[in-house]
Amino acid sequence: MRAAALLLAVLAWPAHATWEWSAPLTVNSAQGAAIFPHIESANRQGIAVSGDTVGVVWEDNRSGSPQCYLALKPATAAQFQPEIQLSQKECYEPVVLALGGGRFVAAWEEAGVIQVQLLPGGTPLHLSKAAAAQVTLGGRGNAMYAAWAEQAGRFKRIVVANLALRGDTLSVKSVQPVEAAQPIDEQGWPALAVAGDGTLTVAWEDRRYRHTVPMVSHSSDGRSFAAPARLTDHRSGSVDGLGAGTGAMRPTLAPWGERGVVAVWLDKRDFLSGYDVFAAFDPGTRRFGKNIRVQDNFGDNMAQWHAGVVSDASGRLVVLWDDARDGTPDVWLSEWNGEAFGDDFTVPSAHGPGAHSDPVAALDAGGALHVVWLDRDEVAGTRVRYARAVRK
Repeated sequence: MRAAALLLAVLAWPAHATWEWSAPLTVNSAQGAAIFPHIESANRQGIAVSGDTVGVVWEDNRSGSPQCYLALKPATAAQFQPEIQLSQKECYEPVVLALGGGRFVAAWEEAGVIQVQLLPGGTPLHLSKAAAAQVTLGGRGNAMYAAWAEQAGRFKRIVVANLALRGDTLSVKSVQPVEAAQPIDEQGWPALAVAGDGTLTVAWEDRRYRHTVPMVSHSSDGRSFAAPARLTDHRSGSVDGLGAGTGAMRPTLAPWGERGVVAVWLDKRDFLSGYDVFAAFDPGTRRFGKNIRVQDNFGDNMAQWHAGVVSDASGRLVVLWDDARDGTPDVWLSEWNGEAFGDDFTVPSAHGPGAHSDPVAALDAGGALHVVWLDRDEVAGTRVRYARAVRK
């Protein structure tokens, strides 16, 4: 415990440092009152930065059916380039992973099948064998993984694929469920993180306790997984004889520090105020520690939504979500200072009149923070918006 506490202190990052934000850009070219873009995805992986190129993925219905898109913005470009359609049939919940040098891997659900593709170029590769959804990606160096929820009998369970990239060709080295036994209730919304020592951590929503509890497992090779354990330290049960428990949902993971992993999720242990944002740290022991509430007291007595985390090997760590504490949904952020999460602050262009929600984010190699969110207007429609922040 002392070693873990020391590591948390060493990885401190200034909580009150200020950010300088760029003017916001609109990512999607098709907008209108009847066009509805979505950037919801497992592990909230709607944006990645590869070299000096930003990639953003989303789904919208401009063609009359949901299709998935990717838009790229090189650092030298003033705007995002025209988007690329990834799918041909109904598509949901795309994610994107940076490979470096301007290359990406994207994955999505298309007509009930999980597909993955190297971009630019490359051809789609089918991953799932049965009906599947909610794919996510994770990688470090030459290690690359995908995880999704796949039908196994009555319920879905979490399946992990170990991927290989040679030149412009993606291939599958192995496909393995986290648990070999048939699931006894629904599993979904997986998150992946590959730590600095190569260990793979998988988290997901699980209903085996008759209410939603985030579970977590670890693997050194993506083939053999440790027995699942609860991510939350709150042993929830029925409240006043009602229900099976207060529940928690949408776990997200990110590698953090040299060997660590951080988890962030939405938690309803304070059931009267709705979901709160909680976090836990694995400093490299492959055990998550005490759960920590993220948002400050100004976020009390209201629900938080769409929480996610970005972090890196140097110890930078930012959590994002949206809530309506100022009357309308706004995008909020909090930074870890090594001991606690600092005061909440907003993305300037994702705050104020209108509805700003569903943030996704990435940290680039230089420490800049890239944020994408939905900006809803009842007349003009919904825009996918982007802004970049650097420390002053």
